[in-house]
Amino acid sequence: EVGKCGFVLVAGGLGERLGYGDIKIGLPTELATETSYIQFYIETILAFQSRYALGKKLPLCIMTSGDTNEKTVALLSKNNHFGMDKDQITIVQQGKGVPALTDNDAHIALNPDNPYEIQMKPHGHGDIHVLLHSHGVAKSWLEQGMKWTVFFQDTNGLAFHTLALSLGVSSKLGLIMNSITCPRKAKQAIGGIAKLTKGDQEMTINVEYNQLDPLFRATGHDDGDVNDASGFSPFPGNINQLLFNLESYVQVLERTKGVMPEFVNPKYKDAEKTIFKKPTRLECMMQDFPTTLEGDETVKVGFTSLASELCFSPVKNTTEDGAALQAKGSPPGVAASGEADQSSAMCILLRSIGCDVQEGGKVTFGGIDIISGPDCVLKPSFAACATELKKKFPNPSAVKISERSSLVLSGDGLVIESLELDGALVVECEAGASGVIRDLSITNKGWVKVADMTSEDEVIQMRGYRLTKFKTEKIVFKQDGSIEGNYPIELPVEETPVVERSVPETIVGDLSKPASEEEKEGDTLCGGACVIL
Repeated sequence: EVGKCGFVLVAGGLGERLGYGDIKIGLPTELATETSYIQFYIETILAFQSRYALGKKLPLCIMTSGDTNEKTVALLSKNNHFGMDKDQITIVQQGKGVPALTDNDAHIALNPDNPYEIQMKPHGHGDIHVLLHSHGVAKSWLEQGMKWTVFFQDTNGLAFHTLALSLGVSSKLGLIMNSITCPRKAKQAIGGIAKLTKGDQEMTINVEYNQLDPLFRATGHDDGDVNDASGFSPFPGNINQLLFNLESYVQVLERTKGVMPEFVNPKYKDAEKTIFKKPTRLECMMQDFPTTLEGDETVKVGFTSLASELCFSPVKNTTEDGAALQAKGSPPGVAASGEADQSSAMCILLRSIGCDVQEGGKVTFGGIDIISGPDCVLKPSFAACATELKKKFPNPSAVKISERSSLVLSGDGLVIESLELDGALVVECEAGASGVIRDLSITNKGWVKVADMTSEDEVIQMRGYRLTKFKTEKIVFKQDGSIEGNYPIELPVEETPVVERSVPETIVGDLSKPASEEEKEGDTLCGGACVIL
């Protein structure tokens, strides 16, 4: 099913909130390879395509805003679309937004710098459904033979680990829409999935986090949004990763034109809730799609709950805000935690198949606690899905990675049979090449995260550390069969050919009697034997 997907990336945000002066999808996911989020996403889609699409191209649609559109186009063009054909990518741009509102009476806000101009605010990511319909994107994908549409967010490096599993759920249950969820801490700033009832009507849907607590208190739950005995809220968290059956999705779009219900979500300054802290807006959310379903469609909505360690670690907060969240027991959602969680997820998957991957201790950078290591970056070209890892590590018990190690693997033709790593190792396998790591033991000084709160580099600032690469062992399996790096080429042992020679037949006579030419000489040996010393 992975080879029948069209992908939708909601990427309308700038990185200003993170202290980053560019678009969020341009941020590096980690410092080991400095792969940006958009590059990582495209490389993953291309890996799905090469393995499972049976020769078809898997399309990608990116929703931008007025703030991000030009920069998104420039980033893709500068990097040759990161290996994806240009005609695979469709960019749809949101409008300028909707008028901002100043109070409960919906007075329109004016631009504080220009009293003759209306202040505008974004309408919300629910616009993506309108754009996919109005630009004919969804319908076109259906005509191309796509079966599923996958929506994902701009800075979640764990987005695709569980995609195959979730598609299996959608396929088995015949779902029109499947929302990926994860365990949620009470008051964590992600929506909660809840069953809402009114008389004989009921609906299971996302409720925004700042509405969830007041809703509980207003319905007799005096404690509001609190954790239960499991340590989590009883209401799973919505991570805005959505899977749609494309045929049904297109049918609904034809009927609704993709329009989502709107709401207002003001933040109030006073207890009487009459004064807004700042102008608000009418907005809509893409996860409210189930509200547009009718009849039998409504029973084909599902929610798949997965461990957040494997599916959700967004980068959306400043280090200061993240430290405050972590102190309250919630995930920090910062660049340092996003990078650490990517490596941690890969380590979890490697341990699950039997690899001996040690776990480092806690370290703190800029007030954010993370696990020190190891750092494992398995590029999508090496393994696109978790199920591929068993083939890539056929003898997992022979793979040992220390807690201070850094491992980077790339290339479809690469297999790791046996490895002991205590340091930094990079192994690349060029397209069309094949390579096997066998009986390799590496010990070196490796790579170290060093605290750095004074760097002028925004990427370092938002992490609170830089990565110092003291020593790296690098091995490259080349397409021509050669190997770069300190790794012996294993050549097959050539068999020595057996050469058959023609040997003349030797006729052995009776040596106790003289030969015919010797008879005339008589008995010169005295009738005995001759011993030569």
